[in-house]
Amino acid sequence: MNGRCRIAARGIVPGKASGPALVSSEGISFLGDLDIRTGRVVNRTHEMRGRSVAGTVLVLPHSVGSAGAWRFLYQLQVHGTHPVAIVQNSLPDSSLVQGAILGGIPIVCEPELDVTTAIRSGDVVEVDGAAGTLSVRRVDSGERT
Repeated sequence: MNGRCRIAARGIVPGKASGPALVSSEGISFLGDLDIRTGRVVNRTHEMRGRSVAGTVLVLPHSVGSAGAWRFLYQLQVHGTHPVAIVQNSLPDSSLVQGAILGGIPIVCEPELDVTTAIRSGDVVEVDGAAGTLSVRRVDSGERT
C-alpha cells in the first residue's frame, strides 16, 4: 500500500474517528490485558506489552471474548484511555460491541483484506463505522511517533 487507500469493511458500531493505528498480530482481551487507568497493555506475554491503546485506532485480527469486556472498554472510555476506534479482521465479541456502543467507539470488521498486514502501526486511519469504511494514510517511518 502506498500513500492513501480506502478499505471496505462491515460496520458494526456507528461513528467516525481517526488516529494513529496500533496494530497487533494477536487478539487482545479487554478484561485483563489492559490497565484501564493508563490504557497500557499489561499482559506479560502479549506482543504489545507496555504500549498504550489510548487515542489509537486499534487494529486486531480478533478480540478475545469475555462476558465482562464491555465494562472494561467502557471504563477505558470513562478514564480517557480508550482506543478511538477498533478494526478487526473477524466479527468482534458481542460483549466488546456492547462496550463500544456505550462508549461511542466505532467498530468495523471483516474488511476486504487483512488489516493486520495492510496497515502499519503509526499509519493514520479514519474509521466510519456507519459506512463500514477505512481510509488509511501511510506514514513514513520518520513521521511515526
